Amino acid sequence: MESSSKGLLTQVTQFWNLLDDLAESNPESYEKFIQQQLKEGKQLCAAPEPQLCLQTRILIRSSTVSNSDQFPQLLLPKDEVSSKTRCLIEEISSTEIEVEMKRPAYELKIVADQNERPLKIELKVELPGINSVSLCDLSVSEDDLLIEVSEYRLHLNLPESVDTEMTTAKFIKENATLIVTMPLV
Repeated sequence: MESSSKGLLTQVTQFWNLLDDLAESNPESYEKFIQQQLKEGKQLCAAPEPQLCLQTRILIRSSTVSNSDQFPQLLLPKDEVSSKTRCLIEEISSTEIEVEMKRPAYELKIVADQNERPLKIELKVELPGINSVSLCDLSVSEDDLLIEVSEYRLHLNLPESVDTEMTTAKFIKENATLIVTMPLV
């Protein structure tokens, strides 16, 4: 333990000597280095920004329980109980900005074989202004599909159950179209 303290003390001394040398040989670089360290330290020590603020209200007037050891009684003064039914947790402020999502134009078709037996569902979604598949968030379950991209949101209940493991998606950049192919189960 004592040797590691000596090693640490040696490293700190060497660092201070380097800073002293820098201050003497190049005061502008020394000033820049110290300002950068102070800026980074301030950012690291800054308090976190609140993202959500919650306010709760207990809506129980009284409770009657046979075994009060298991469930303690809770009584609120009559004037604190609202006659209107309210949510138990109510969001009173948020830093998130609500953006209204547009429903994109789409075409959904069921592809059948020669015997008119359904094989797969094909969905073509037009996403004007979208130039990268990395912006697309696609979620497919057996009976529904959700696409969220920037200002677009599309949620569809599928007419048939699909095989989520075999589902594929392709984004055509030229016309900003997402094609989702979902084989039926």
